[in-house]
Formats: sequence, C-alpha cells, structure tokens
Amino acid sequence: MSIDPTLIDVFPADHDGYPAHLAAEDTTDALRDACGDASREFPESLWIEPRDWEAKARENDEAGAWGLNFIDRFTNQNPTHECTCHSLRANAEAARNRARGVAYGGPKKDFRYQESKDFGSVWLSPLSVYAEANPRKWGGANVRAVLEIAVRRGMLPETVQPRDYQFRHAIVGTSGKGGLNQAGGPWVSLSRFPEGWEETAKHFRPLEVIFPESYEQAVCLVLHGLVVSVGRNGHAVPWARWIPDQRLMAYPDSYDIVRYDSDRTARSAWKGSFAIASMTLPDDWSRPAG
Repeated sequence: MSIDPTLIDVFPADHDGYPAHLAAEDTTDALRDACGDASREFPESLWIEPRDWEAKARENDEAGAWGLNFIDRFTNQNPTHECTCHSLRANAEAARNRARGVAYGGPKKDFRYQESKDFGSVWLSPLSVYAEANPRKWGGANVRAVLEIAVRRGMLPETVQPRDYQFRHAIVGTSGKGGLNQAGGPWVSLSRFPEGWEETAKHFRPLEVIFPESYEQAVCLVLHGLVVSVGRNGHAVPWARWIPDQRLMAYPDSYDIVRYDSDRTARSAWKGSFAIASMTLPDDWSRPAG
C-alpha cells in the first residue's frame, strides 16, 4: 500500500499532553503497580515468531482482524493536552468491540457506522479520565495516571453516542474540537461531574491489561488484534495495525486521521506501553450500564 510519507513519524513541536517529566514516570513496573489485580504478563500463547509476522499480517488484512478494525470513530483533542486519554479510549473501545465480535472498516472522519448503533458500541469520554489525572485544562498526564484511574473506577460515556442508551451519567468527550462522533464542549472539572457518576463509570472499566516486555511482544499484541497504547516524543498514540512491507505501526491519531510510526520510532517507544485485553461487559448490549 502507498502511504504518504508526511504521515510517518509525526511529532508535535511542543508536547500535546505527554511532557518529558511525566513520561519519565511511565516505566513498565509503575504501570503494573497502577493496575494492581488487572495487570497481566504477556501470554506465551500470543507469541508469534518474527519470521511469521508477515503471514499473520496478511491474514489480518483479509479477515479485517486488526485492532484498527475494532475502532469505529476518530476523536479530536485539538488543541488540548488530553492525548494519553484519547489513546486510552481507543484501546478501551476496541477491547469492547473485539469482545462483541464486531469489526468495522476502521475510523473515518465525519462518518458514522450503522453497525455502531446496531451492535452496542459505546463511546467513552477521554475527558472523564483526564479531569482527574490533571485538575487543570493544560499540562497533560502520563500513561500511568490515566490507566490507574480507568482501572480503579472506569470511564464515563460521552454525551454523543451511536444510539440512545439512556445513560444516567455522561459528559462531553473533550474540551477540544471533537466532531460528528465526539462531543466537544467547555472544560468539566471532576467536582462538576454529574452526581452519582461512579455508578455508570464502573461499567466501563479495564479488567485485564497486558504489558509487553519487548518490541517483539508489542508487535505480537497488535498482530492478535489488540491495541497497544504508547507515549513517545511528546504525544501518546494507540498502535492498531502493523504494515509489514514498510514495517510501520498505524494508529488512529486524536486529530481525525490515521498516522504511522516507523520501525525506528516503535522500537524506541514500546517501553511503558499497554494493551487492554478485556473490559467489563454487559449482559444486555442494548443496556450497557444496566
């Protein structure tokens, strides 16, 4: 496939939510500790020998089995510092859709899938985590902080959804631009969340989080259809497809576009990454919060 070189290794001139002093705290051990009982080692059953990666990638292409296929929308954080939370939401939403067994064609700007409505996709609010990770609008948050919050108490749904779930508690997704499939609006502090919001957020919580211990393990997770969230060069992104002929990691960036990390960037960025293997799931997908 032909890829525009201007979409490869795109880094912000200044950080957009992942400053170096916070990134330094994102060691694998720190992330494991933050997840507690939800922490999982890389399962041996997911290992794929590097010589077999290309064949597995072709299988995923044919089957539509990439993590990118389980992500049904873009989000747009511009101009906020919410990037680690947008990466988290892509990971969490993909895990829910993967468990449901619903694959899409990947996110498309200003496009809404009918399947999102039909099969119970829930759009989670990055701001619902960021507002606790950083009580200020600007400054960013590291991966450890946002992952700990999501595992401990869950994420709130956005006010914009593919169908009317009649959620009792929801907030906007971002204080940034947003879009057709994401509610943008004024900054919402944690103290102004709707009363009783925890009762809804607990239904959208990561239950199992895998931490790769090498670049090769991170690639294996992506090859198995999981999304791997990483922070690098001032910005956090969710790797969701591996392209063998150019050795690129594709990710739905939180700016309404798919971009790519080169092999060189990916090899330097996997440390402190994570993949959500499972989320809390509803008994009735039409009533995801009970």
